[in-house]
Amino acid sequence: MPLKRFLSLPLEERGRVLGISKKQFSNHGYDATSLNLLLKELEISKGQYYYWFEDKADLFFTILQEGLDALQVRLNEHGQPNLKSEYWSHMRESRLIKEQFWDDNDFVEIGQMISQQIPSNHPIYERLMVCSDPLQSYYSEGLKTGQEWGLVRNDLSVKTLLKLIDGVSDAFYQPMLDSYTKDMPPSDEALLLHDLLGRTLRLILQPLDEEEKN
Repeated sequence: MPLKRFLSLPLEERGRVLGISKKQFSNHGYDATSLNLLLKELEISKGQYYYWFEDKADLFFTILQEGLDALQVRLNEHGQPNLKSEYWSHMRESRLIKEQFWDDNDFVEIGQMISQQIPSNHPIYERLMVCSDPLQSYYSEGLKTGQEWGLVRNDLSVKTLLKLIDGVSDAFYQPMLDSYTKDMPPSDEALLLHDLLGRTLRLILQPLDEEEKN
């Protein structure tokens, strides 16, 4: 994470540095982002950069963590389901909040870049997975509540269910991200995929009815 010297900067300056850097990563990708060109855009020296960050990965994950922390606050405000009758609508709203947050804060392009350029064997891949742990805890709590209410299947563990819905979500989001263009409406295919994703996730999570069990 960034050195304390960066965190002690005025909020406006921190926002400027991270905003410009976010655009560079979005436009050029993680590997192709040139530190020299970034320094020129930021109008700082290499010495100043290393006074704030340890390396390029440190800067990249500072950008991601800022977004994840803000999203976590938003989801915590939304909270967990309180009524059994509102469970599925509440969980759907949680997903929509996440999607809208990424779009409003220019993180969709970062997600697009990650999905296209950061395979599972990339040096920063494992660190990316660790970054998502707090969000996983939020959704785990929601699934546990659903199991207690009999709305989410109990024959699979919450950990397994999370892996399933993460994998399915990634498969659906990949083509949606591929067709994403900032400030342009989503394509008909993307809208169809988005609707199908919600139905598929619910189908995976709901318990089998008695007829299907037999």
